[in-house]
Amino acid sequence: MPSDTFLRLNDEKKKKLLDASFKEFSLYNFNEASINRIIKEASISRGSFYMYFEDKKDLYFYLLEQYSEILIDNMKEDLIKNKGDLFKMFQDNVKRTYISFKNNNINFFKKSLENITIMEESKKTFGFRDKRLLKELIPNINLELLNDNAKKHIEVIFAINMHLLMVTLIKLLRNDNLDNKELKDYYEQLNILKYGCLKEEVC
Repeated sequence: MPSDTFLRLNDEKKKKLLDASFKEFSLYNFNEASINRIIKEASISRGSFYMYFEDKKDLYFYLLEQYSEILIDNMKEDLIKNKGDLFKMFQDNVKRTYISFKNNNINFFKKSLENITIMEESKKTFGFRDKRLLKELIPNINLELLNDNAKKHIEVIFAINMHLLMVTLIKLLRNDNLDNKELKDYYEQLNILKYGCLKEEVC
């Protein structure tokens, strides 16, 4: 996480460093990205960089968190719109989040796919087994739509859905279009999960 020193910077200085960082990670994958190029582009010293972030990974995870906030905000809004229906939320969310990611440094995301294991280390966004994301969303999920087994294993159900969502998003962003086949496959997979989780009267 960034230091308080970074958070206290004025918006212009923060933006300059973040723009330089997004640019670097959009051109190079994590292992190839250079702090030297970032600080040169941002016109700051190496000492200043280490006052803001612990290391390259710390900076990279902070950039990934920008996607996390987009994803969480979209999911919350889609849950509210669908009256807490978890599966309708995931169905709507794939297109919406694809467009959001596409409009926010898509080249950064694409280059990040070369280091998917690093992305998964970031936990909150791409580490779909982590419980923090579900904890943020659970107040908006209508658990009464689910059968007893699904409610009991909501963490597993959510993790599987997140995995399907992220795999589909990665395919769509890699191809740079809303491929109908990928979406069709995703919706079919969602339906398999959905009808094993909903109460009979909801199906």
